[in-house]
Amino acid sequence: MKHSETFFTTKNIKNIKLAIFSDLHYYDGFKQKTLDIITKQITNTKPDYICIVGDIVDESKKMNLNPLTTFLNNISSIAPIICVLGNHDEKSGSLWHWKYARNTELINELKKVPNLHLLEDNIYKDNNIVFYGFNPSYDYYEKYDETYESFCKEIDTLNVSLPNDTYNILLIHSPQNIYKYLKNNPSHEFNKIDFILSGHMHNGCLPFWLSHFLNKVFKTNRGIIAPQKTLFPDFAQGIIKRNKDGYIYEGITKLAHSTRKFQYFDFLYSKNIETIEIKKSN
Repeated sequence: MKHSETFFTTKNIKNIKLAIFSDLHYYDGFKQKTLDIITKQITNTKPDYICIVGDIVDESKKMNLNPLTTFLNNISSIAPIICVLGNHDEKSGSLWHWKYARNTELINELKKVPNLHLLEDNIYKDNNIVFYGFNPSYDYYEKYDETYESFCKEIDTLNVSLPNDTYNILLIHSPQNIYKYLKNNPSHEFNKIDFILSGHMHNGCLPFWLSHFLNKVFKTNRGIIAPQKTLFPDFAQGIIKRNKDGYIYEGITKLAHSTRKFQYFDFLYSKNIETIEIKKSN
């Protein structure tokens, strides 16, 4: 069963529907049933755009990508796919034993998929909707553990130019630091962003029914544990209303293949896309 949320804007846009997922963590042996569930949910949703917010694969290594590319080809016939990479898409190894590995094979396959737009610090514009994809580096994730200082250094190197009158959506795999940065840097071009989409946090390893309740009732985004091994992290899940509208997707996979024995408990979590509707306020 898919989940859905609605956001509003004063900008002059047509109402749009986004189908969102991230953290697929595909690997050799990934369950075809999961890909079929996602395909069916997207088909039934009839979105205007499909957004994939990183960690498409579990690690960067030689593997059979045919089921993955077939899946992407199938859903790209439903709506344009806008995607960014995550930290797992550019590293190899396993839990606590990672190294940098540019995933050339995956990137080449993504570029072959019709109607798929891989954003690597650039934009995709469709009428008055603009998507920008920001991909922090391997070092940001693995060497510096997503510190605010390392984030500032990377974002300050970008050459960004965004229109003023379009509805601008930022795709960034991790939600850590972006909201703080925009609050502290009101003149940065990214403050033209209207909506931020992220994944990465795996819902703080909370089941959706509990995180959704906490997010709605107590207005909290905290989870149990973050990918950085931080306990009770902020920006772990759900709706964000902090100087920018945003949404942190729960992840298709919570306990990935690379977590070794922990992966066997992933069946406890649901496999659902998220639907976000952006509507022009009256």
